[in-house]
Order: sequence, then C-alpha cells, then structure tokens
Amino acid sequence: MGEKLLTQRLIAALRETDGAASRTARAALEWAADNRDWLWPADEAAEAGKKAKKRKKGGKIDWDRLGGLARRNGTGETASPLEESLSAVSAMLGFDPFEARLLEAVASLQRLPRLCSLRVRLTSAGADMLLLTGLIAGAGVADAAARVRRAAPVALGLVRIEMERSGGYSLDLDWRFENLLDSGAAGEERIVEALVGLPQRAALGPDDFAEHAQSLSLLTRLLGGALERKAPGVNILIHGPPGTGKTEFARTLAAAAGGTLYAVGEADADGDEPTRWERIHALKRAQRLLGRRSDSLLLFDEMEDLFSNASETTSGERRAGSKIFVNRLLEENGVPTLWTSNDIGAIDPAHLRRMSFVLRIDYPSARARTRIAARAAEAEGAEMAAAGLAPLLAREAESASVARVALRSAALSGGGAEDARQAATSLLLAMRGGRALPPPPEGGGLDLSLYEADVEIAPLVERLAAPGSPRDFSLLLTGPPGTGKTALAAHLAERLDRPLRVKRASDLLSKWVGGTEAKIADAFAEAREDGAVLLFDEADSLLLDRADAQRSWEITQVNELLTWMDAHPLPFIAATNFLGRLDPAALRRFVFKIALKGMTEATAASAFRRFFGLAPPAALRDLRGLTAGDYAVVKRQLRHCPAACPDEILALLAAEAGAKREQPAKIGF
Repeated sequence: MGEKLLTQRLIAALRETDGAASRTARAALEWAADNRDWLWPADEAAEAGKKAKKRKKGGKIDWDRLGGLARRNGTGETASPLEESLSAVSAMLGFDPFEARLLEAVASLQRLPRLCSLRVRLTSAGADMLLLTGLIAGAGVADAAARVRRAAPVALGLVRIEMERSGGYSLDLDWRFENLLDSGAAGEERIVEALVGLPQRAALGPDDFAEHAQSLSLLTRLLGGALERKAPGVNILIHGPPGTGKTEFARTLAAAAGGTLYAVGEADADGDEPTRWERIHALKRAQRLLGRRSDSLLLFDEMEDLFSNASETTSGERRAGSKIFVNRLLEENGVPTLWTSNDIGAIDPAHLRRMSFVLRIDYPSARARTRIAARAAEAEGAEMAAAGLAPLLAREAESASVARVALRSAALSGGGAEDARQAATSLLLAMRGGRALPPPPEGGGLDLSLYEADVEIAPLVERLAAPGSPRDFSLLLTGPPGTGKTALAAHLAERLDRPLRVKRASDLLSKWVGGTEAKIADAFAEAREDGAVLLFDEADSLLLDRADAQRSWEITQVNELLTWMDAHPLPFIAATNFLGRLDPAALRRFVFKIALKGMTEATAASAFRRFFGLAPPAALRDLRGLTAGDYAVVKRQLRHCPAACPDEILALLAAEAGAKREQPAKIGF
C-alpha cells in the first residue's frame, strides 16, 4: 500500500473511533505537525495554510480538517522491497486479501520510520492498536479486533499479539519474519529457510541402519506414496533412548524417500529452547508454507513438547493441553511429518493411534556402531584415532552416539587413538552419572573348535546365523560351569548382529505374588522391542519341574515362561548347570539342545597352544574335565607371572580343575 496510503487509512480509522478531545487525537495532531512537510508537499502545505488562516486557525492542523488533509496525501508511491517481500510471503502462505493487508500493516507500523513514530505515540496515548490495525486491513469497526485474532498471520505466529502495560494490545512481528525482512530477500527458498528452517542433510546411509532394513524399506515406500499423492495425516513416530540415532534415521529415511526434510521449532529469538506455543506456531507455519509442495517432509524432534499435559498460552498462563487440538493437528497435516521421542510412555493412546507407523530404535549393534564410527572418523579427519574406540564400540551400547565428538576432540588435540578412547570414556561415564557398568559378555574371537558337545556346534551356529534363516528359534545350553555357555550365547548374538540381553534368576525372581511372571513378560517384551537375543541364565531356577512344585507360584512362573517361549519371534537361549531339574514340557519346547562337556585330551592340548602359545606338557593328558573357563582364568593369572613355564601353567590348570565340585580324576587305569 505504501507508507503514505497506510498513513491515510490510519488517520481515517482514528477519526472513526476517537473524538477530538481524546489523547489519541492530540497525539495524532502532534505527529502530523511534526511530519507536515512529508505528508503534504510545499505547495499543498501552503494552500492548506492559507485556508487555515482564513479560518483564523493560525495555520494549525485541527482534528476536523485532519481527515480531509490526509485524503490529499500523495499516494503514488512505487512498491518498496518491504512490500515485495510481504507480497511474496502472503502468496506462498495463501493469505486472503484481508490477511495480506493485515500483515503489511503490522510490518509497516513496525519498520517504516514515520508510521513507526506514529504507532509509538498512539500506543503511549492508549490507542487500541488491535482495532486500528484491523480497520486499516479492511475490517469493520464491529469485528476488526476479532478478525485480527482469527487471522492466519496470527495463527501461524508471524504476528504476535502482546499486552501492553496500559492494558491494551499491540502487534509485533515474529523474530524469524523480522530476519527475513531484514535480508530483503523475497525468493521462495529463502522464505522457506527463514520461516521453517534449513534443510536437513543425511550423514548416514541405509546400511548404517541394517537392523531396521525391513522397516526402512516400508517407510521409504510409505513416504514416497504420501508425497506423490499429497496425502494428509501421514505421521511417523521414531522413539527410543537418547543417543540411539533417531534424528539421523529420520534424515536417512527422508533422503531414501526422495524428500527434503526440514526441522521445525528448534530455537527461539535468542537461540534458546522454544516454548510449546512457539513450536506449535512453527509446525503450523511449516505445514502451510510447504503444503503445496510435493517433495517436502517435516521433522519434529522431542515431540514431548507438543504432547505435554500442560502448556503456556500467549498470555503466559498455564492451561491443560487439548487432546482434540492435537488429534486434529495429526489428522489434517498436509506435509508428512516425522516425530521423535525419547519416551512415549506419557503420550496418550489416542495420539498414538493417529500415527501411520511407530518405530522403536535402540542402540545400534556392534557392527553398526563400527560403521558409524568409521564414517565419523572420515568426516573429522581422524582415521588414525578411530582405533582407540574399537574396544568401546564392541561392548558399549551408547558408544556410537559419542564417537563423532570423541574423534573431533582427538583431532583438535593433535592426538591419536588413546586420546579418542579417553574422550569417549569420559562422555560415557558422564552419561551414566559417573557409574561404570560391567561389560556385557563378549563372543568375539571365540574358538568353537574348543567346545565339546553332543552336537557339532560350529555348523549349527552357521545355520542359525545364515541370511534368511528363521529367527524364532530357542536354544538350551547345559553343562558344568566354565564350559562357555554365556560366551557361546554372546558369540551367536554377534553373528546375528543383534544385542544380547542377559537376564539372571536374581533379575527375574520376585517376592511378590505375580511379580516374577510380570518380570518374565517384561524381559520378552524388551527383547522384542530391541530386536535382541534373550538369554536366561540359571534357567533351572525359573523352569523347575512342576511335578516337584510345593507352591502355586512355582507352577505359574513356569507356565508364564512356556507361554512366552511359544510366541516369541526372536532367538531365546536358556543356560543351566542342572539339566535334571528342568520341567519336561520346557525341554520339549526348545528347538535345539546342546549339552556342553569338559575337554577331551586333544581339545585340551589345542586350547593350551591357543591360550598360552606354548606346546602342552605331556602330563596335560592326565587332567580331565578342563573347560575353556579354566584356561581363561589361568591366562588372567599369568598377567601377574608372565614368565611361567608350561609345568607351572599345568599346575595352575590342575588347581582350577580341582576347585570344582566334582574332583577330576586321571584318565586311564
């Protein structure tokens, strides 16, 4: 409209709503006198002055004549860069004429110098700027303020309604919109980046989420179809513990679907955490701005901000969050939206039902962690330092989330592998509150030829880990202590590229009625959600023969476990030292049963060479019942006596074998 035309409309609105004796009228007259040369060129001002003198007004502009003088205001102004930017934004957001004029009026009153000066004087005089701005935009007196409150620029957060100390209201511009106008750019991409955010780039590829390959394939096709058909109400929820790569998965998914991903509502004007209200505005603005495109996707990180039970209104008051509002937001969104959350426990089931797909992401497998760290090392130029993370990547579930930061620290310090390891360790300890966790069982480097069993173990492991092999198998491992049951389970989990979840009897048995059954159910549910191999150690405490049961709960816990074994879709392993105590029905349910034994003479000799790098002494053949666990213990003992000779090592092995409940006997007669 131009600054002079807007001035004309504002003066007309003032004369319609305020009398000559009002404070606002006096403020407007004072402003007009100060800006007389700008309002009316010299010739018009002289003519106006002559007529005023004839009326003995001494050349002063009075309230009765202000409107007429304003109508003589020259309005032949050319479009300014501000008008061009405002028009471009209004067109992209699909504003109607009233909304477009409202946006221009608010921006002009904020940014054009003379109008800004008039706004300040009127606000100080107590003017109702909500009403006046609505009148400028073309509304009637009766509904001007209401139309402003309902207008899209306000609903989308471009214009904020603020309460003044005087009790009235003023209109301000959102900081993102201010930045856009400051840049003077009116291009479509610049508008999108300013009002929505910068496009998100994928740093990882689909191979880095191999454990979610099936879900990734489905979601890629789902988003592709949604973009092609411009389908409304498409929402994908990605949840899991912090640091598991949810945001990176969303970026990778968007890239695979051929869409451009924008993260919304991540900072306020000061770069701080935004309020729920600001994030809602950002989401609605992004949906409206990108709704006409066919290649755009939105990312809403930390969705708990939106789904919380309480929120702040624009006036700073607290109120209960509206379930209906959120439901409609999910049902009507025109741009497919990816949501992330650390915990969906507090999210209402009504909201979850409106998701198109819900995916849980846990910490990546050891193999995936190694791939992620390798990419981070390449990006940070710290390939040599990456070796320092190898032990952590092999056993620490959260290590991938700190790999890039640790490698960057090593690169900046000019250090190498040890610096990277030290930095990563410090971060992992901080994440756990300074508490170090015991390392999980490791199966890497396990020599299956050292196992003695009633079946050939190596070929069985190969069949179970083969691509395309069914994963809903159960495996019972029995045998004396030290025969490597837990290590074999860990080895199999690594071959399957799945995490291992170990549950011991102490983790599951409860003193409360029904408590053990609940913990058993939770263990299977956790393994299913994580895609993990589940190992029940000391399984004889949970699968006791029901014929010997003396209490009802001893029967119900066995029933619960058997029920879950029948329905569990992933590998389940049970280990016990006491096969004879197990319920016969439980034995029938295990698909594979392996009875591990002590080493034969040949296996014991082979183990001696592998563990100690020495030829076995002849007397080794006289010991029986040795296990891989015995060799592992002796090898740890030798760290304190590295120069031990074979006979000394043999003595240590004999001591370990003799410490067992069943005394070893010599082979032969």
